[in-house]
Amino acid sequence: MRLIASFNPSTYRLILYTLVIGGSFYLGALLYIPYFTDNTEIATVSLKKFRPQLEKIERKNLQIKADGQLITVQGQELKKWIEPYVRAYSGEEDLRLSFAQISKYLESLAPRLNTQPINAKLTFKDSRAQIFVPSSHGKNLNIQTSATILADAIIDNQTSANLVFDVVDPEITLEKINNLGINALLGGGESDYGKSSSARIHNIRIGLSKFNGIILKPGEEFSFNNWLGEVDEEAGYKSELVIKNGELVSEYGGGLCQVATTVFRAAILSGMEIEERKPHSFPVQYYNPQGFDATIYPGIVDLKFINSTSNHILIQTKLIGSKLLVEIYGTSGGKEIVIDGPYQYDQTPSGAMKAYFTRKIYKDDQLVEEERFNSVYNPPPPHPLERNPLE
Repeated sequence: MRLIASFNPSTYRLILYTLVIGGSFYLGALLYIPYFTDNTEIATVSLKKFRPQLEKIERKNLQIKADGQLITVQGQELKKWIEPYVRAYSGEEDLRLSFAQISKYLESLAPRLNTQPINAKLTFKDSRAQIFVPSSHGKNLNIQTSATILADAIIDNQTSANLVFDVVDPEITLEKINNLGINALLGGGESDYGKSSSARIHNIRIGLSKFNGIILKPGEEFSFNNWLGEVDEEAGYKSELVIKNGELVSEYGGGLCQVATTVFRAAILSGMEIEERKPHSFPVQYYNPQGFDATIYPGIVDLKFINSTSNHILIQTKLIGSKLLVEIYGTSGGKEIVIDGPYQYDQTPSGAMKAYFTRKIYKDDQLVEEERFNSVYNPPPPHPLERNPLE
């Protein structure tokens, strides 16, 4: 137990004492202490003095102003924010305002009140970035501060209160791009998802959005699976039927290999160092010409490359009609990328084949790097669903 005496001139509330028992803060019936937070981050305020006012508030509404929106909290909801408890030092029953319940209510509001920042989309002209889509700030509801404001409003018998938001800065702005020296399109990959199912198109759109606006430092590794994250219903993906081990099952994320293939092509054509890439097990129509594809499966197969330039690079993605575009921007280094192929060979009537292409990198008209990328494809499975579900 500890005795505390202080005076807060900003709120004009005299604090005579508090009792600290087991990590919780208790106060007398005639006192008000703003907020204390214990290890569980739950703060409460004794409200015996304010019970008459609360009974009136329970029959009223509380108007919450949320950055231009007006939300009405009904009296029945306000009642949930009040909880009974027994004073440990006297055994008396009392009421208190539950900071945890107010926070829980605000957490339920946050998804529809928060807004994501928008990264700038850029074009380049005369070696300078220009805005195609302007950046804008987002906002996140500050739960702790807003809960304190709502509690104060109830205690002071107010009928309205303003929520507080934190500003979220966009990662990509024109100023940042120019400061990083990103001034040129290094290379871009393209693929066509025409004739895809609606679920596959949906998944491609979600997957592609994961890679828009990525900035990599010089020497930094890019991992497709790390940036992709979870592939499930909660992440927004749709499922399609596939055959696994002879059984028809539903898998999420069909179409994500198309995103991986397009990223791979962009990395190749921008001169990145390919660290890990695996072609599909058999030819897939979406990735013609065969030999220029990449498959992924989270936890099993990844696509990785290194930013092998001496400056930052920026990845931007686009959907134009049925075309996927992945573009990599950076600092112009005077390199020229030449692709020879892909060429298919050893083709069989069953559909099996091999393929390869060669990447040559020139600088000042001198060949500085040459690398061959090989692919081996098995015959397509007898049933069209017996395949990597992420294709």
